[in-house]
Amino acid sequence: MSSARTCLSWPGRSMAEKAASVPPQGFLEPPLSFDLKTHLLIEGDNLDVLKILLPGLAEQIRVIYIDPPYNTGNRMLYHDRYSSTGAKTGVCDRHDSWLSMIFPRLLLAHKFLRRDGVLFVSIDDNEVHHLRSLLDEIFGEENFISMITWRKKVVRGRGNRHILPQTEYVLAYAREIATLPPFSEPLTPSMKRAYPHSDHNGPYKIIPFAKSGTRQSPRPNLLYPITAPDGSIIECPTHQWRWSRKTFDRRQDEILIQKNRNGRWTIYTKQYLREEGKERRKTPESYYDRVTTTDGTREMKELFGEVLIDFPKPSRLIRDLIGWASPPGSSDPVMDFFAGSGTTGQALLDLNAEDGGNRPALLVQSGDPTPFPNLPTIWSICRERVRRTRDRLTQEGHASLPIKEFRLIPS
Repeated sequence: MSSARTCLSWPGRSMAEKAASVPPQGFLEPPLSFDLKTHLLIEGDNLDVLKILLPGLAEQIRVIYIDPPYNTGNRMLYHDRYSSTGAKTGVCDRHDSWLSMIFPRLLLAHKFLRRDGVLFVSIDDNEVHHLRSLLDEIFGEENFISMITWRKKVVRGRGNRHILPQTEYVLAYAREIATLPPFSEPLTPSMKRAYPHSDHNGPYKIIPFAKSGTRQSPRPNLLYPITAPDGSIIECPTHQWRWSRKTFDRRQDEILIQKNRNGRWTIYTKQYLREEGKERRKTPESYYDRVTTTDGTREMKELFGEVLIDFPKPSRLIRDLIGWASPPGSSDPVMDFFAGSGTTGQALLDLNAEDGGNRPALLVQSGDPTPFPNLPTIWSICRERVRRTRDRLTQEGHASLPIKEFRLIPS
């Protein structure tokens, strides 16, 4: 972190910062070999686990997604020995404890990311303002990508005196935004239908050859006359054409010159649905409304026959986030050290099956107890969810990377 950056201050900050460098209080059993060709499921306190993993995995992870506790005012699940101490009754004290919990984990997360890596963090209104300040400090404001607004539910009727809450957020930060490739995702079915024509190169649509948009700084090599079929001259109606004269002459089979409804010659180009054998993709948007918490609940019921954890994230949300940052068919490692019920594991396995990828998952979850005898800890739910997802995909004919399990043994 740069000392020149604006810093968020709270009681206990200095101890929380030191927590990131204190040696881990334990070891992994069995000993971990840093193999990024398998899914790694690790049970234990994520702060100690991250410290153990860091020497072998620094700057190796492409995508980190986490869904930390939201600090809604209920009992904190993480009682760090480095948090500020004393009775916690006020709102400010509650924020202090949450910040002391998340700060060292984010400091370590930054070190795991590759130069072209990205961090996604789910959060709600309670801490989004503090979290963004903290991430600006750790990652740098220049590496902020977006605050994605997720419409998590459709609220009807009463529920709040002023505004019915419907949204949460996902903060996205790059390790080094200059080296982060553009995000993309598949076109929607309606977008594909917008390519109604076809020739030997496949489906295409026509778009104006004259470039629209700003008129600032036109390029001289993009302004030239074009001869129409009847011999008349067509001048560029905007500030410039899309291609240079050399490209225009070379790609004549993609040019269409037609008269518009006013009888004027208009030049179009063919835009193909596929380029160099790959289907076009689109840039994701910051408003996300494809799935809700209801979908997450339905998924858990389908897997386990009952809802084991309240408000589980829908795997489609996480699958899309990973897919935006990790190209189809890739082997980019993905980490989630607040793995919870294993939603990220399911999302990653489904994404690999969908696009032929071999992305390894690295999931960390503590053994917090549950009231279910057959699945007595959240870790056991996470592990079982990954296993059941793998088994389902295997039955559907999809291969999966091997799964290895480890446990933190406190020292």
